[in-house]
Amino acid sequence: MNYDEIKFKAAETRKNLGIGQYDMVDIFKVLKDIENISLIITKIKGNISGFFMRHKEAGLIVINASRSLGHQHFTAAHEFYHIKYDIGMSGKVCPINKFEEEYQNERDANHFAAHLLVPDNALEYMILKRTKGQQITLNDVIFLENYFQVSHKLMLLRLKSIGAITSKLYDSLEKNIIKNAAQLGYNTDLYRNTENKGTQIYSDYAELAQTLLDSGRITYGKYEELLLDGGYADILYGDNEESEGAENAFEDADSF
Repeated sequence: MNYDEIKFKAAETRKNLGIGQYDMVDIFKVLKDIENISLIITKIKGNISGFFMRHKEAGLIVINASRSLGHQHFTAAHEFYHIKYDIGMSGKVCPINKFEEEYQNERDANHFAAHLLVPDNALEYMILKRTKGQQITLNDVIFLENYFQVSHKLMLLRLKSIGAITSKLYDSLEKNIIKNAAQLGYNTDLYRNTENKGTQIYSDYAELAQTLLDSGRITYGKYEELLLDGGYADILYGDNEESEGAENAFEDADSF
């Protein structure tokens, strides 16, 4: 697929999702609430941004919590492309590589993610609104990446791709971003990893496993295996007090 086709596909996807022309994309919300794709953000060892798995209509994306939140947003959009448009692919691990990948489908996924999160027209509009035609400064770049909720690296790449900054200016804007963002009053979570939050799960995975168990389609052993694989060990081995409380509440409710 050529570059213009990817741009069109990203624009069409935004339109179908009901995302405004200049709006930022809450990609985690899109995956979970609109596309019904399960999302797990957890620490992954090695040079991996994330991976996806697909089985029939079900999709799962796993993202490396050891990368910055901005990078995670890009990875989510990248894996979204694989699930939505790489129809013949049932799963793939995506390492941390260059934006201009040598493999066509990885390059397509990168360009799709970039244009889904930061479309040309939205970026140009926000630049003009912010700078009033003046030269872009580091403060402007930090504003733009926080508006679109993407990494500093991706914002520089997008600005360079539309000709808003030169290669020389690109190089001068690369460093000390967290310190500068903090001095400007921005929350710096966008630039940090999320390991301290533990595994985050956005999914109805546990509910589906319970449904399969209740309908007799899987054994209890398989149910346990699914919960453990999905990071739901607390459901199996959590505090019994909550279960007892739930049972009592049910009995109370049933008595009326």
